[in-house]
Amino acid sequence: MLHSVLSPSRAIKTRLRLNHWSLLAVIVCACLLILTSAAVTELEVGKTGISHLQLFLVPAVAFLAFATGVRIHSDPARCRPPRSLVVATLAFLALLLLAALSLPLTNHVASVQYDIPSATIPVPLVYLASPLASAGLTCLLAVLAVNLAPPDQLFRILWWFAVISAAATPVALIWNAIHEDLFGRLETRLGGAAVIHLVFLLGISVCLGAVQQGHRRILSSLAGLAHLLWFIASGARAGLISLGVFLLLVALPPIINSVKRRPTRLPFIAATALVALTGFLFTAKYVLGNRGVDVTGGGRVETWSYGLHQLFSSLPTLVFGTGYGVLWPWFAFEAQALPQPGAHGTKQMPFGVTLSHAHNLYVAVFSELGLIGLGLLLITLGTTCWAWWRARGVVERTMAAGLVATLPSFFFDTYLIKNFPVSFVWWAVLAALLTMLDAREQSHDEEHRRVKNETERERSRALRLGAH
Repeated sequence: MLHSVLSPSRAIKTRLRLNHWSLLAVIVCACLLILTSAAVTELEVGKTGISHLQLFLVPAVAFLAFATGVRIHSDPARCRPPRSLVVATLAFLALLLLAALSLPLTNHVASVQYDIPSATIPVPLVYLASPLASAGLTCLLAVLAVNLAPPDQLFRILWWFAVISAAATPVALIWNAIHEDLFGRLETRLGGAAVIHLVFLLGISVCLGAVQQGHRRILSSLAGLAHLLWFIASGARAGLISLGVFLLLVALPPIINSVKRRPTRLPFIAATALVALTGFLFTAKYVLGNRGVDVTGGGRVETWSYGLHQLFSSLPTLVFGTGYGVLWPWFAFEAQALPQPGAHGTKQMPFGVTLSHAHNLYVAVFSELGLIGLGLLLITLGTTCWAWWRARGVVERTMAAGLVATLPSFFFDTYLIKNFPVSFVWWAVLAALLTMLDAREQSHDEEHRRVKNETERERSRALRLGAH
């Protein structure tokens, strides 16, 4: 295992070895992805406010938590999650706790009709608490599942999921077409057209890492191209920004290093970069030609102004926020528990006109939870930048680049506290990456200590021989 962690290229060429713990985690994650691809999991069940997703998440998290406890009891040394993952998880759970504590301290009302802000109705508390529970359970499920798998097998598991996802997306698209109308953009029940590009981008990063390491290059290339095709078909304009950031993070470091070592290769590197840039521009032209250039349209700017105006209304509001769900009780709208039903279009709220949710993770957290909530969110997201900075292997750097590249998309839609199937994929990739980095560092430290001990033994032996 030490050798495989130190040499990830050899690790992923080896046969996939799943013990009963990692097999259990893979089965649970696969069941979740199949469920979310076949059903709209964020819809309510009856009028209870409990979603289809929660009916799966609660027993799944309990099951994996029990398995983790049994594993800790049998082998506590091998079940310690990396410190960076613990920090990211605890910061996010603290964010959710802050949101939950704000619920009884604030007044949650919504307008009865459009253009009549004075006529209000209370928002049922269950529709505010339910998304918080889903967000926490989604995070815990991903972290627990990754922690049950061997670090040297994590990339291999992600690769299999990426390949299967590339092949399964057309099936999910057909399933979606059979059960509901399509709007001309690629979307599945795993995620709408505006958010599912995040899954495809992470799939591209995993497949590209495999290609760079020489792992089943043909299959990895085909899967990566398929993810790119689905990415383009989603028509996500914000996704283009993330794709551009990803290409820069992947390409610039090796280009700079190569030019420094071998300046004679500059023409070849420039030609390759030109081809890549041309491909990106054609992709951007296709997407923007179909949907326009303005990524802030559709009421997004008005919604952000609506939230920030309430945030800066007073100093206590700036620090603590308006309270979770005060500005955007999105789940109550989507579950049709309010008189203004539906997830799309503007809604009348007592404070003004807004979309049903913020369409911006940073604005959503900052407006409703203030500087404290924003700080906790930045700690969570900052682990992606930390991982990219610390990553040394090609696979790790490519995955880290994919995660960092998702952060611009968070400016244009709401993840982590919404869009939970897509957020699960994000959490799973983050947890896997941080675990792989930690395993590599631990193996490097062990190797360093081994070499140091051998050197000291050789020195002691030489001193004894000299004394004789």
